[in-house]
Amino acid sequence: MATKSDVEGSRCWVEVPNSDSSSPVFYSEFGYLSNVYSPWDSPMLTVGNSLSSFSFPDVDGVGNAKIGVGEDAPYGTTVFVCGEHYLSLSIKKFSAVRGDVRDNLVNLTESSLPWLCQDQPIPGLGQTMEQVRPRWATAPPTAIPTPP
Repeated sequence: MATKSDVEGSRCWVEVPNSDSSSPVFYSEFGYLSNVYSPWDSPMLTVGNSLSSFSFPDVDGVGNAKIGVGEDAPYGTTVFVCGEHYLSLSIKKFSAVRGDVRDNLVNLTESSLPWLCQDQPIPGLGQTMEQVRPRWATAPPTAIPTPP
């Protein structure tokens, strides 16, 4: 399974000033699936070793979460796919994250469903997923990406 995020404005990351790490503590990306690259292949994701699936009532889609626990903080990634659209969210080990990492990522995914899966405008872009469809995204992929 593959993805390629050619949608302008589809990537977001958060860095913490004056932290020990120069890499993002949160990363998100959305786009279209293809048959070349999986959303799980992004080097920006922080993948844990505990795998679970999730879904939402009345939404034709499926998500997977890979959550881990570090020395001082939990971390993990979720990838949700509906149709040929995907959303990946990742939290790097960061002690300021409050609550359960998996629950936080799943809740954030749920808040994206109107524009990711239900043809509503994408916040900040003002267009639907179909309106920002890359030219290469002409046919749906043949399978849902699975986590490594």
